[in-house]
Amino acid sequence: SLVELIIVIAIMAVLIGLLAPQFIKYVQRSRYSTDVKNGQEIATVIQTLIADNELTKSATSSAVTINGGTDDKVMEAAKKSNLLSEVPVSKVDKKYKFFATYDVKSGAVTVSIGKTAAGASQIYPELTGDYKTRMAE
Repeated sequence: SLVELIIVIAIMAVLIGLLAPQFIKYVQRSRYSTDVKNGQEIATVIQTLIADNELTKSATSSAVTINGGTDDKVMEAAKKSNLLSEVPVSKVDKKYKFFATYDVKSGAVTVSIGKTAAGASQIYPELTGDYKTRMAE
């Protein structure tokens, strides 16, 4: 009857009210997780390009902006070698860019993400900054 229908609708509204914040949190965490996976992919591409001598060590010894930067050597070499077809875009904020550095002495690749290289959160090889706190939630 009508009373039973109203009770069912009220129960569903309470359940939606309880579950909606959790769902939103999981969606946001998945965006951060996607950026981390894209950063790991960028690091793998750079390591592969260096191992294949597609990039010279001097070209990657300093910070390189991956998307939209002035130094597109990494993306040109990645596209040429069919390692990366397009530049990854941040799912968290469209203004964020990926930054990568390669240390010639240790051979370590570091990938960060942020609006500028100075304020970026490291996402490879380990999480720091905002990405670390958001992934831990």
